[in-house]
Amino acid sequence: MQNRRDFLKLSLGAISALSFPSFAFGNSDFNDYKALVVIYNGGGNDGLNTFIPSGSDANSGYQAYANARETIKVKNNSLELPLNNGELDLSSSNPYSSNDNLAKGYTKGFYLHDGADLATNALMPEIAHLFNKNKVAIVANAGNLIMSGTKKEFTSELKPLPPFLFAHNHQTKLAMTGEASTLNYNGWAGRLFDNWIDVNGGDIYGMNIAVGRSEHLFYGDKTQGLRINPSGPTSYNHLNTDIFNGLNDLEESEMFKRFFKKLKQHSFDMQTVLTEDWNNNAPDFSTFSAKNAYGEELFSSPSHEQLQESKPVLTDTSILKQLKAVAKLAYIGKNRGLKREIFFIYDGGYDTHNNQSNQHSRKLRGLSLGIGDFYKAIKEMGMENEVVSFNISDFGRSTGENGDGTDHAWGSNLFVVGDAVKGGVYGSVPNLILGSEDDLTKKGRLIPTISMSQYYATILKWFGVDDMLMKKIVPELKNFDTKDLGFMHV
Repeated sequence: MQNRRDFLKLSLGAISALSFPSFAFGNSDFNDYKALVVIYNGGGNDGLNTFIPSGSDANSGYQAYANARETIKVKNNSLELPLNNGELDLSSSNPYSSNDNLAKGYTKGFYLHDGADLATNALMPEIAHLFNKNKVAIVANAGNLIMSGTKKEFTSELKPLPPFLFAHNHQTKLAMTGEASTLNYNGWAGRLFDNWIDVNGGDIYGMNIAVGRSEHLFYGDKTQGLRINPSGPTSYNHLNTDIFNGLNDLEESEMFKRFFKKLKQHSFDMQTVLTEDWNNNAPDFSTFSAKNAYGEELFSSPSHEQLQESKPVLTDTSILKQLKAVAKLAYIGKNRGLKREIFFIYDGGYDTHNNQSNQHSRKLRGLSLGIGDFYKAIKEMGMENEVVSFNISDFGRSTGENGDGTDHAWGSNLFVVGDAVKGGVYGSVPNLILGSEDDLTKKGRLIPTISMSQYYATILKWFGVDDMLMKKIVPELKNFDTKDLGFMHV
């Protein structure tokens, strides 16, 4: 028996499929495949404990960082990555081991990188290893920013601040829309699909796919993204003899009946295609020669013994399921002949006002596990030059402590992963002394020196967005002298 929730899900899915007009905007004539994977760290990720300032400068180095957060600082302790034939091997050695205490491992130390003034948290050995192989770019102190400015310019209102700065919902929307000056409805990926409506030849998959929860990123004027459960497409076969058959007998106008008949057909066409592809045309990771850092099947959750952790703090491995689904969908998309895809992953739980060592530790460990496995899967499928993953968040967190946590702030450290990435650190670490000229308040709310507009534009240039279209997709890029941050091979 159908229920209202099933009906709404199916109706919305079909409306999404029906919303694709048959005409095109802009030039989207590609002969190659490329995909972006957007990982949203919901709640405001602490970029300073993800990538720790490790330099010796009195204002921007480790000591300035440590002075600002005595309780939750990562120790100034350089750790070694255990390697076997040049590859990360955690099967018999754990660099962050701290008596099975993940929270203590979180602050145990970091992995230094030659020539870089940011180091990677101990709980992220997979990401650290990829950085050392020049597959990761760390983008320092980025955030929602309308235009560059000084503390004096912002506080005296000579330069505009993003609306509702430090508020989760508003800053999330700004990060999704790619416009820091207005709470626009449309996401940058939605605008892009509006302009590239023909990019995948009208394929039922479209271009934008959310795995699990969706946000404003895919909202367009003429398009909207597809949403798929990480465990696979939802079947609605039980609706065949229920609600939609009843619609055929409604005493309404012919237009009404025709619309719902078309909606029904599109819904079942979509469900049939998605289910067939998921069950029969997706890769089987159990057959891959690549294994995770513990020597087991990709996207499998290591045991608590392997992770050397015990309750109450356990690694959050939910992102593994989402990245596994994206790897499947990217493979399916390329083999269907699609040219461009954008995937969205919602990874919440980063709002660490208190108990940060417990909460943030379980998120960072899971994130690193997922990125490591995803890169290996993409590489074995021969798509390592075609898929780029990157993270975004509401905002960063305060340099200063809030008890055993941190407060909402502004700038943060982000990362981009893939073979199309020029590895290294881009941008610079700001003055970390509380109340400095780089601190908007006295809490360590760092003024970004890189805008999300510049961050997105650098990635989208690789993705194939030309200068003319870039003005529509990232309209505030015109406010910045540097249009391309240089971390992509173009």
